[in-house]
Amino acid sequence: MKQIKIIIFITVFSLSSISLASNINGIWEGIFDINGHGEYDFTGLISSNVATAYTEKAKVVYNGKIKTEKNKFKWNLLMYLQDGSSFGTAEIKGKIINNEVMSGKWVTEPAKDYGNIYLIKKIREVVNTGEIINKKWASYDGSNTHLLTVENYKLSGLDINGCNYYGDIKKLNQKIYNVKLEISSCGVSDGFYEGMGHIKKNQGKNILILNLTNKNFSVFIKLL
Repeated sequence: MKQIKIIIFITVFSLSSISLASNINGIWEGIFDINGHGEYDFTGLISSNVATAYTEKAKVVYNGKIKTEKNKFKWNLLMYLQDGSSFGTAEIKGKIINNEVMSGKWVTEPAKDYGNIYLIKKIREVVNTGEIINKKWASYDGSNTHLLTVENYKLSGLDINGCNYYGDIKKLNQKIYNVKLEISSCGVSDGFYEGMGHIKKNQGKNILILNLTNKNFSVFIKLL
């Protein structure tokens, strides 16, 4: 009987761990401070153990991994200037509360900046992945900096500088797309990029946000 109880406990514990890891998939939004100053936005995208993220106010794009153990999490991320080069790493760690909140601290290398971070999992505010992405998209600010079309999950288009964009999109989970992109005729930005995309609701409008990286540079595109 004792042995059966132990087996049941191990099984339940294992299933709980799997459930927790599965439940972190999706979009996490919140705020962080830098060295005790300011309030900066942060959006993290998670699919299995792969993570990307961005902050519009601080103009940084991230790419890396996330690990969970029981109710604890740890992100290990490369940092890129938004539409710029890589400049360091970030580690974020803390606790997951009720599968809805991540609360913790972060630190960067080599700068050793630090701060607190608080994220909430977003569900209703993010559009489910699917055919809705297949349409013509233009720059969010109305400047026509980017004009991109997604048709049958194939991306193509150009920007105001004459750079050409080609790519493939596929669904990673209910809220996140995987995006593979090639940029050409664009000087040092030419190359292949990979990352994630999602569509969020804002004042009744659907906004497509792509955050992608390669070994040297990042791409951040916000479309309407």
